[in-house]
Amino acid sequence: MADTWDSDRVRKLIVRGLGWCLCLTLWTVALLTIYPAQIGQEITPEALRFPAAKCLHVSAYAFLTGYLQWLPLGRWRWLLLAFLSLHTVGTEFGQLFVPGRHGQFSDVLIDHIGLALGIALTWRYWLPRLNRYGRYPLYRDPTGNTAKLAHSPSDHD
Repeated sequence: MADTWDSDRVRKLIVRGLGWCLCLTLWTVALLTIYPAQIGQEITPEALRFPAAKCLHVSAYAFLTGYLQWLPLGRWRWLLLAFLSLHTVGTEFGQLFVPGRHGQFSDVLIDHIGLALGIALTWRYWLPRLNRYGRYPLYRDPTGNTAKLAHSPSDHD
């Protein structure tokens, strides 16, 4: 199998991965501190607080899920999606210990709507790609192109 981890791919993984980690860290801090909730109460009208907060949750998790398409991870992308799913549960649990915040199971479900929306918007990156012979490739060459697979003479188009 060819070595698919060239320097360009490693650089992309480091730079984009650090960007994703920064976004996730900022979102986690916002969820586990009281200040964003206080600011929301001060500037948002009472009737809009709930829908605005839930739209923010959906949007943030959709963004974090969509961002995963830019990480050159292939099938490992699903592992980070599972981590995001656990993150929704963990932050809601953590909010139980933050004065002025309320962790709720319904928020976990709303957060998962954001995960599903992120997958829906970037669905092509989540599915394995077929090669020209109608098979899933075993690997990609260092340039990111699907490597040609050996085939028998009976496998012609």
